[in-house]
Amino acid sequence: MIMLFFRFAANGQTEAEAKLDTTDITIGDQIKLHLSFSGPKDVEIAWPQITDTIVSDVEVIDRTGIDTIPGDNKNLYTQNLTITSFDSGYYAIPPFRFKYRVKGDTVLHFTETAPLLLGVHTVEVDTTQAFKDIKMPIAAPYTLREALPWILLGLGIILIGYLVFYYLRKKKKDEPVFKAKKPKLPPHQIAFDALENLRFKKLWQNGKVKEYHTELTDILRTYISDRFGIHAMEMTTEEIVESLEPTPVNEQALAKLKDTFVLADLVKFAKAQPLPVENDMSLNNAIDFVKETMHIEVAPAKTDNIVETDNKPEESEKNETVEKNDSSEANNEKEQK
Repeated sequence: MIMLFFRFAANGQTEAEAKLDTTDITIGDQIKLHLSFSGPKDVEIAWPQITDTIVSDVEVIDRTGIDTIPGDNKNLYTQNLTITSFDSGYYAIPPFRFKYRVKGDTVLHFTETAPLLLGVHTVEVDTTQAFKDIKMPIAAPYTLREALPWILLGLGIILIGYLVFYYLRKKKKDEPVFKAKKPKLPPHQIAFDALENLRFKKLWQNGKVKEYHTELTDILRTYISDRFGIHAMEMTTEEIVESLEPTPVNEQALAKLKDTFVLADLVKFAKAQPLPVENDMSLNNAIDFVKETMHIEVAPAKTDNIVETDNKPEESEKNETVEKNDSSEANNEKEQK
């Protein structure tokens, strides 16, 4: 009698329900199936196990967890299933059985939901209308990221094609594929080539006397800069001659160089008009200067050591005076020559 009492008491306090959003759907539509169970707070529930298919052709595509809504004397347990069907017809959804056990009772009880009927219908087609072709999906535009591999591939093919063409052309002409870097010519060779080119230009013969002497002196300045390490491009004629005096250049070569620069200065700044023989002489002097200096060994600049002496101020002044007189006499002799 006691066991029977617990059974009727439990059945009277529990309730299970299954409910659909709608009982009629079109093929492929998705609806919710709501499951709920209410019972005393001390009831232990075994939720029905539902697979991916409720019945044939009725599929479960999503489900939520089991939620608990507490009440005063009862708790409400709910779960929502998303179902669909891809075949038309009527489908009977069987009852869902909820098993539970009441506290103080060893008997396992159960309660069931009411069965449901689901109707699945096809799409209605108006046969009175003409049939139309199915529209193809709209193509999405290509992005730069998608096109980049093809762009790189195209550039690679073009590069390989150019290299093959370049190689075949060189092979046909019997030329080396990779040209070796030409060694830098010595300063005197560069100067000889430039002077010979100046001769063929015939500038002064065509009335371009100033251009002729300007180019001639520029060639000499470049040669002196490269050969002796003197910044001749920024120096005057006198400064160039003075800078070359400590070098092993002989006086005859210096005289030819000075004559060439002096005549060029007269043409550029005094608007002098040299004779034809003087124009040729300047070019020949430049060639002779290069020939006479191209094999000179230029020693690196040395720093003189400063030696301390006990000479009196008067003696040092006399020594300086004697040195100045000697240098001035040497300069006078050079000018006379």
